[in-house]
Amino acid sequence: MKIGILFPGYGSQFIGMGKELYDESRTMQEYFEEASNCLNMNFVKLCFASSESELEAMNNAYPATFLVSCAMYALLKEEGIKADVVAGYNLGEYAALHAAGGISFPDGLYLLAKYATLYQEALATMDVGVLHVQGLSTKKLESICKKSSEGEFSATIALYNSDTDHIVSGHGPAVAAVRGFVAEDQDARSEELLLEVGLHSSLMDGVVDQLAPHLAKVDFKDMAIPLLCSTTICNVESGEQVKERVIDHIHTPVVWKKVMQELEGCDLLVEVGPGSKLTRMAKEKYPDKLCMSINKRSDIEDLKKIIANDGINTEI
Repeated sequence: MKIGILFPGYGSQFIGMGKELYDESRTMQEYFEEASNCLNMNFVKLCFASSESELEAMNNAYPATFLVSCAMYALLKEEGIKADVVAGYNLGEYAALHAAGGISFPDGLYLLAKYATLYQEALATMDVGVLHVQGLSTKKLESICKKSSEGEFSATIALYNSDTDHIVSGHGPAVAAVRGFVAEDQDARSEELLLEVGLHSSLMDGVVDQLAPHLAKVDFKDMAIPLLCSTTICNVESGEQVKERVIDHIHTPVVWKKVMQELEGCDLLVEVGPGSKLTRMAKEKYPDKLCMSINKRSDIEDLKKIIANDGINTEI
């Protein structure tokens, strides 16, 4: 049975994520302790007893989501469950890199904390927006972005979720123009998103320039498990490739729909981390494929049964 493991990104976080597993697993508790020591943050309070508005701030959500995803994957490894291939949606790629052996857990926390700081500083100097658009084809939305971009203002597709589901980022006036054009189509709808989702465009070039020197402090290793890169849709294998992808991911569009296409050969797709957004997307793409999320101990037990029965258990 070929298993693909997916890690969610920003937006999947919620108060109480991983709490049930934290209460019963010493491994989960050790991950929380290590993360708190690395970043001098109380992750138990942040994840279980703060507010949604506090948790959704990028300097909190980025490392917290990474922490919960990595800790849950460690529990799967304890049960002898390993991925044949991994992928991460948006910043979930950091957890995928860790799961594949490309970066250590402390280095992942360090990179995300540094990235959040630099991105936050950059946003203070920019007028930008992020828009979720559903119901339009890629080609039509690309055309709308092009005619909405004028002079120094531009808008582009930042995340390609599916053929009719995209996230657009760009300068404020250009994104507002995109929203206006989308509103004219009765089959389409749009929703403003928080900037924490990321811009994934050349608007992030300044952040890339500032982050690059900090990569020298990170030990990038060759991968033990193939990782499907969400920007170039290639298998990342060497430590040097991992380093390139960390940079590339910041200012290049995420093409998740192509990642999903590349996972066609997997018999089982497992989302490891808070929420179940990627599971819903996988089920939509592959209605006949086994797809499930790991959030509780019972999910892990169900996964073990499915693997033991070589996929025969289809109750989930």
